[in-house]
Amino acid sequence: MQEGEVVKTFRAGGVDTIFRYPRQDDLDAFIEMHLTLTREKVMCRRLTLDRESGGRMLAAILDGLKQDNGTYILVEQKGELVGEGFADRSGYHYHTVGLALIGRVRGTGIGTELMWTLEEECRRLGGKRLHLTVFAANEAGIHVYEKVGYRECGRRPSWVELDDGSECDLIDMTKILATG
Repeated sequence: MQEGEVVKTFRAGGVDTIFRYPRQDDLDAFIEMHLTLTREKVMCRRLTLDRESGGRMLAAILDGLKQDNGTYILVEQKGELVGEGFADRSGYHYHTVGLALIGRVRGTGIGTELMWTLEEECRRLGGKRLHLTVFAANEAGIHVYEKVGYRECGRRPSWVELDDGSECDLIDMTKILATG
């Protein structure tokens, strides 16, 4: 794995889309992407990053990639970062997976393709069992996860408080990777 190395290119929503590893000079775009995700109230991401905190986060991601502790993939379209996906080692052959996409690229197939790519990255890292959590209110996310083979294995009732003050369940989902 090299900083900035392209993992995959494809067309999504009629736009050339690049999955790649981050690089140090992504800092400003990385911060802007997270500000957009926060502004759009994306359920899984609420980070208020500045150059200092964003720099620390990006440095930790790059360090983790160098040590092969997991993977972190940025989604780029037309030179702009529009999403991210990660898989962190969480035990022997276990990985915790997650992703976030800005609003205008959701529904274009990027989420599904990113999940398949994260699965391949987990295989490369020796992963056999994948886990994620998703808000029950995130029906589109649940659809993508089920589409790529994740199954609900647990539920934490009323675990998440939404912005409107209502509560929703947090769903645990798993997938066992096929061998061979």
